[in-house]
Amino acid sequence: MVYKNGVVSFDINAQRAAGRSTNIQFMTQDTGSGKLSFSFTKDGTPLPLSAVDAKIVLLYADGSFYKKSLTLTDKVNGTAEYVLSNEELKHYGQVKAELKLYYTNGQALATTFFTFSIAKTLEDQNIVPVADYYIDDFEMLKAGINQTVKEISQTVEELREKFADLEAIETKKGAQEKADDAEQNAKAYTDEHANDKEKHITTNERRAWDAKETPSGAQDKVNAHANNEDIHVNKSFKDKLVELSQQFTTAFKDKLDELLRQFTAHNYNQDRHISAAERKVWNGAVTYANILLKNGAAAGTRTPMYAKWGAFLILRGHVRTDAEIIFGSIPAAYAPTGGSVITVPLSGTGGTANLIIYDNGDLKIKYPDPADSSKMGGGYYLDVVVGFQEGGTA
Repeated sequence: MVYKNGVVSFDINAQRAAGRSTNIQFMTQDTGSGKLSFSFTKDGTPLPLSAVDAKIVLLYADGSFYKKSLTLTDKVNGTAEYVLSNEELKHYGQVKAELKLYYTNGQALATTFFTFSIAKTLEDQNIVPVADYYIDDFEMLKAGINQTVKEISQTVEELREKFADLEAIETKKGAQEKADDAEQNAKAYTDEHANDKEKHITTNERRAWDAKETPSGAQDKVNAHANNEDIHVNKSFKDKLVELSQQFTTAFKDKLDELLRQFTAHNYNQDRHISAAERKVWNGAVTYANILLKNGAAAGTRTPMYAKWGAFLILRGHVRTDAEIIFGSIPAAYAPTGGSVITVPLSGTGGTANLIIYDNGDLKIKYPDPADSSKMGGGYYLDVVVGFQEGGTA
C-alpha cells in the first residue's frame, strides 16, 4: 500500500509542553492513503505498548469530533499508526489531535495535542461537510444510548394512548356489511310474522265464525282483529321497516365517511407522532446558544457559543478578553461536575492558555503563554469538546 505518512513522536514525561503545530497536510482526495505514524519513548527508550489500548481524539475545524483506536504496529518498540477514513478527510481545515494510552491495570496517559491540516482539492471546492461525532468507546456511549432508548419507549407509550380510541373505529366495508345484515334480519322478521298461521285466520275459520255470529258481529271482530297492532303486521308497516332500515344505512354511511375523512386528515398530519422539538432530538441535532459575555469581553471573529450533545459540552467561537477574569458564563446544568480545565490556542501567536470551566458555569482564561500582553490582542479560540463526569466529585 502507498501512503502519505505523517510522523509524530512523543516523549512521555511530566514536563509542561505547549501543543505542537506540524507541517503534516493531507488532501480531501487522499482516499485510503492519509496515515499518521506515532512513536513513544520514555526516558530515552521506547515505551512498550503490550498492555495498552491506544486512542486518538480528533477535533476538526467544522466541530466534528472523533475518538478511535490506534493500530499498534510494534508493541515492543512503542509504535502505532492511524489511517484517516474517507469520511474524515472531507472535514477540511486545521485538525487538533491528542493521543491517550489506557493500560489494563487502570492507569492512563495523555499526550500534548498536535495539529495537522486537510486541504480541499479543486474538485472538492463545493463540498460542505456536516459536523458529526464518532466514538468507538462503548462505555462513553452507553449512557447516551440508554437515555435515547428511554425517550423512545416513553414516546411510543404516549402514541399508544393517543391512538387507542382509533382501534374502535370500523372500516367502511365492515359497517356496510352490518347495515346490510340488519336490513335482511328486519325483512326476514316481517316475512316470518306475515306467514305465521298462529296469528292469522284462514278462509274456513272465518266462515265458521260467520256461521256462529251475525254478519255485523263477525264484521266487528274482523275489524277489531285488523286494527290490533300487537298481532298484525300489514304491508304498510313492513314497508315502513324497510324505509327505516334504508335511512339507518344512509345515516351510518355518512357518519362513517366523516370519520374516514377525519382519520385521513389526521394520518397526513406530520406532527401526529412526535413534536417538532422531539424530532430534532431524534435526528441528533445540536442547538447552540450564545455564551453570556462579561467584564468587557467581546466576540472575536466568531460568536462564542455553547451546546450540549449527549455526554458532551461543546464550546465554539472566538473571544477577546483579559486573562484572570470571569469573561463569560453558561448555565450550570451544562457545566461538567467539578469543573474542567482545557488547553485552548491564542489566535495569531501559536501560543496556548488554560480555559477554566467552573461547575457553576463561569468561564476564565488563565496562564496564557506567551504572557506578553502585547501579543495577546488576537483573542482565544474556544473550539473544545468536554466530556461530562458521571457521579460526584469525591
